[in-house]
Amino acid sequence: MSLFRNFLILFAGVATHIVYLHGSEHHMYGTCYLQLLLLVLVTYVSFSTFTYSLNVSEALKDALTHVSLYLLGLYTSLITYRLFFSPLHHFPGPVGSRISNLYLSLHITKLNAHEKLFSLHKAYGSFVRVGSSDLSITHPKAVQAIYGPQSQCTKADWYDLTLPMVSMQTTRNRSLHDRRRRIWSQAFGEKSMRGYEQRMRVFQEQLVGKIEAAVSKDSSINVTEVFNLYTFDVMGDLAFGEGFDMLKTDQLHWAVQLVGEAMTPLGLMLPTWMFRVLVSIPFATNGWWSFIRYCCDRLDERMTKKTITSDILYTLLKPYNGTKPSGAELKVLQGDTQLIVVAGSDTTATTLASLFYELVRNPEHIELIRQEITPHVSPNGDILHQPLQYLEHLNAVIDETLRLHPPVGTGLQRTTPPEGLEIGDTYIPGNTTVSCPQYVIGRSEAIYENAHKFIPERWYKSSTSVKEKSAYAPFSAGPYNCIGKPLALMNLRTTAAKLLHRFDVCLADGENGTAFERDMKTQFTAAMGALNLKFTERKVGGLK
Repeated sequence: MSLFRNFLILFAGVATHIVYLHGSEHHMYGTCYLQLLLLVLVTYVSFSTFTYSLNVSEALKDALTHVSLYLLGLYTSLITYRLFFSPLHHFPGPVGSRISNLYLSLHITKLNAHEKLFSLHKAYGSFVRVGSSDLSITHPKAVQAIYGPQSQCTKADWYDLTLPMVSMQTTRNRSLHDRRRRIWSQAFGEKSMRGYEQRMRVFQEQLVGKIEAAVSKDSSINVTEVFNLYTFDVMGDLAFGEGFDMLKTDQLHWAVQLVGEAMTPLGLMLPTWMFRVLVSIPFATNGWWSFIRYCCDRLDERMTKKTITSDILYTLLKPYNGTKPSGAELKVLQGDTQLIVVAGSDTTATTLASLFYELVRNPEHIELIRQEITPHVSPNGDILHQPLQYLEHLNAVIDETLRLHPPVGTGLQRTTPPEGLEIGDTYIPGNTTVSCPQYVIGRSEAIYENAHKFIPERWYKSSTSVKEKSAYAPFSAGPYNCIGKPLALMNLRTTAAKLLHRFDVCLADGENGTAFERDMKTQFTAAMGALNLKFTERKVGGLK
């Protein structure tokens, strides 16, 4: 093989980076590139075998040598640029993360991205380079600069994971997002919310019944599991018009199991191109595709249903007035169906469990909440949501829980505008992927005094313990903030109030609570460890 030919192949790899790959998005073509590589190998081997009478092994060896030289040129150019010439080269971070986004993925195989990001920011400061073109930022002004209503940042390529299926949350098309959001907003109007509250109360009574059964047996309850059953039952009913009946059967519905399996690959925070390659491999991500099929099937059932049920999906289908959506519209509806299931249940279950985790460790706040809610308890024990919205301490406890235990803690990815972005005194170059990990921000002394302590009063008494309120964004901020926030807060307030009014609660015998945070997994949303609590009927003031 001539030296000149080798040089040309190396140069072709370098040229591919400089001319083609540099400065544009290619995350959608990972599978195509691998298929093209395979095609080149097969074509080269076939051509060499029939034209030059080489045996297959010799031809394959020659082909692999050429491909290796090409890739050597390509990746030498990539690595050299990322280490020395990238506009992010002056930002601190591990050397591995400067070279490849895979650095972070390889260090979070236990699905502990929240811990890894916390340690990186502790070591490197408020701005950390966590990928070749990625920054993780915890500066107090970063949240509003990146996510706020005036931000010029756009959604990053991560949101293309499920293309061609998109949802209101995942679409990068601002016009489509705004149109979908206007439709979604009708599902969270005042009239709809009153109806949801009544339907939610049915499942709250089932939850109370489940706890009463444990009380009668003098046994403990793993609230991480039970709250998961409860919130998925609620969202099944509010989304599709029928629950999963998990509180009744005391069994995890097979579709809910699929949610966990589907979310697991997200916990590795793989580069977008690699994730799309992974899900294109048969049997590699069965849980992911099974969950998608389930959501599509539920949508099909709902579209053919003749009876009218005032649920979220009814609102999303209403604009079609019985007509069949186009192919593109159907993909959006399928994506929105997935969004309903995951965003409306998984996150609320995590927050409820986290709230009780903090309350049993800080029981003085239980009594303060009871003092607030007692005047609003009806003779039959019902507690309406409307007055709960204005109770200082109850809402402060929820805010403090979300600060320390955000259900989405690793940050939503955005891309800076071409002209770049100023955060404080730091300039962020254009077309950089940026994110603000709420898990790390919530523990930042630059933003909160005594950041690691559970102090609900900081939200309504102290004017200094929250140094930058705009950094608090468990529901995100700006035009892409969580549209289901009112429903989530209603569920959190009414469920917590009902249980705290009805029961005393403490850690179960032999439970110290360490597993709850120790075994936490980040798979886009947080999945907490087990938390075994002992409930008892209240000795004073509770209705039986």
